[in-house]
Parts: sequence; C-alpha cells; structure tokens
Amino acid sequence: MLRKKLFRIGLSSAVVTGMLLGLMTVTHAAKRTVNLAGWGAKSGVLRSFGVNSEAVYHAAIKEVNDAGGIKMGDGTMAKIELTYYDSACNAEQGIAVARKVASTTQALVGFGPTCSGVAAASFGIFQKKVDDPSDSGLQFPILTDTAVRNGLAKISQWTFRNTPNEPDMYDKLFAWVRKNNPDLKTMFGGTETDQGHSKGTYAKVIGPAAKRHGFTWATGEIPAMTGQIAKGWKELLDSSSNWLMNDTNFSVQVRKFKKSQADMLIISSHPFTTCGMLKELARQRVKPKILIGLTSSSSAETMKGCAKQAEGMIIPTSFAPITPEAKKVAELAEKFGGAADLHSAAAWENIFIVKRVIEETGIMGKPETLQSDRRKMRDGLEALESTNGLMGNIKRVQDEGEALKPYVFVQAKQGNWEVIYDPR
Repeated sequence: MLRKKLFRIGLSSAVVTGMLLGLMTVTHAAKRTVNLAGWGAKSGVLRSFGVNSEAVYHAAIKEVNDAGGIKMGDGTMAKIELTYYDSACNAEQGIAVARKVASTTQALVGFGPTCSGVAAASFGIFQKKVDDPSDSGLQFPILTDTAVRNGLAKISQWTFRNTPNEPDMYDKLFAWVRKNNPDLKTMFGGTETDQGHSKGTYAKVIGPAAKRHGFTWATGEIPAMTGQIAKGWKELLDSSSNWLMNDTNFSVQVRKFKKSQADMLIISSHPFTTCGMLKELARQRVKPKILIGLTSSSSAETMKGCAKQAEGMIIPTSFAPITPEAKKVAELAEKFGGAADLHSAAAWENIFIVKRVIEETGIMGKPETLQSDRRKMRDGLEALESTNGLMGNIKRVQDEGEALKPYVFVQAKQGNWEVIYDPR
C-alpha cells in the first residue's frame, strides 16, 4: 500500500512538473521583442542633437511599453527595445553603423542619422529601387528624424524622413517678413560651409526664398540667383561671409556683415557657431533690423549658449510646445536627459508611426521573419498618406518619402523661443 501511494504521489508530481514546464515553455515562446536601432551625433560639436533624439526615443518607447506594447501579426503583445549608436557627424562612421545594423542585428527599422552629409553618404549604400536584382544595396528601412537637407529621401526607396520641409517653411517665412516689414530692402548672410545641412539650406533654399520675395543682396546683385530653388547657389556662397563648424573666432566674418549695412542678416548655422556669430555681432555693435536663423538653431542649446545675443532672431520650426501632447513630450525629454526641438520631437512621432505600421501590416517580429518584416515595414511607410504629429496632421509625399509637417515661426525673447506666427 505504501509503495502504491508513493507511486501515485510521484506520478502526480511528474505530471504537475510537466504541466508547469509546458506552461513555462509556452510563456517563454509568447514573449517577443520589437528591436529598433537608432544612430546620431553623440560626440563632437553637434552631440546634443543625438543626445536629444535618444532621450525622446526612450521616452516614447516607455510610453508604448507601459501601455502594453505593440500587437504583432499573430496577436502577441511585444515590447520595444532600442539600441542607439554614435555616428558622430562622420560619413564613414555613419556608413559603418548602417551596415552593421542592417547586416548583423535583428533591428526591424533604423532611425537616423543626425547630419545631412552623413545621410547623403549612407543612404547611397541602400538599394535605390525596390526589387532591382542588379542592385545589391542594403534592404533595410530607415525613418530619419533629424537630417533635414531637402531631397535626401529620394536617394533610396528604403529611406524615409519625418523632417520639416524647409523650402516650404522659408518661402512662407519671407512672404510673412515682406508683408510685415515692407520697408526692408536688402539682405546679407553666411553659413557653415563644411556642414551639409546649413550650407545647402542657406545657398539653395534661404537665399533664393528671400530673393523671391523681393530682397536684394546688399553688396551688389547676384544675377545667377533668380529666386528659384538652387539657382545661383555657388555664386551666393562666393558673395557671402562664411565660416566652419569648428570655428571659434568670427571677427572677420562679422566685419563683412557690418560693412554690408544690410537690413536683414541671415545666420545659417547650428547652435555652437550661431552663438559665436551672435556674440561677435554684439561685440561689434551690429544691430540689423531683422535677424533670420537656421531651423536647427531654434533649440534649447542656442538659448543656453547665447540667449541675450539671440534676442529677436526669427526661425521657422516644426515643433513648439503649444499643444498638450507637445508640452508632455517637452517635459518627458527633460526627464530623460534631453530637450525637445524640431529634430528630437520627430523621434516621438517615429515610434508611434512604427507602431502603427507594425499593427496595420501584420509584422511578426520573429527571427525567421526578419527580412519579410523589414519589407512590410518599408511598404507600410511608403503607403502612409498622413500621420498624427505633435502639432497636427503630417502629410506625406509618397513618391519622395518626405513629410509635410505643420510649422510655426518662433522668435527669441527673454531666453525662450516664443511663437510669433501660427498658420495652423
């Protein structure tokens, strides 16, 4: 009797143990992760841009994960994990990161890079046209948050951007300036010639837009600059007073600014050299009637570096904490060690865009489905006609992979960027 009882107990224990092991196996199998990769400038002069984007990505991921995660194609709820790399503002480093992420990781989609020059170089190693058997380029979807130079997404059908449309914003800005300042006639400016975004936007977008709306070059007409985008851009650069991204002395450049006696001065650069120029303008007592800046300088970094000297500067931007959701993101960015601006705020939107595409296209998130999942993500991004942004609806230019985002004009006032015009 005792032996039979012990046998029954042993048998029951074995059954229970087996059931528990089975449940553990099912539970383990049910766990799934959406792996994402990001890269940006976390070192060098522009390191704050990468730091800000990474902070907002982590804030957005926590928001999604805390709400239960993402529903995969088979109904499994998955949590997001992000690995964020430093690509500095270096093309070779950016290419190396892109190759590594696409070829050796389980990342479904990539976010980045910071600098437009890095994007231009690295996007070139991706397959230009989907399903082209003669093109062995990387087949990995990218959704950029920061690199803003116009036209970058056209390089590959695997690359998409959630960045502001600068040609549209600066066209609207100079139309507004002309309407509200009919007495202003002349302009002069300069840019960082070794930084793709600031240089390209200044010469191909800002200068022509100002010309288009009736402003003339203060030191003599530039016939090649007709007002059309990119027309006469080399001649404009030759006529400007320029500098480099790592420069710290701007006395020569500012003397040319001062000598021009222009009504409107344009400083197309990132926060570090923008502050250098502004401080030297103040030292040489140059006081233009109006001062225009680059989109990327509508940031906390500019206010931290030269709030007093930036007073009055006007910049178009696709982010300002003027909606409840935008205010929340600005607060969360600080909690995660960064700041929200037109670049990093796009990181928040990107996470929710990816979540939407995953849930609408049935992405599985399994190792064996990685390649098909990446293709579904690419196709899903291309199919989007509009998405929800922090400042309103974002429309997408389908054949270019670009976005058309809501925007406002901000002005530096007493240490803050204040909205002075909201066309929404």
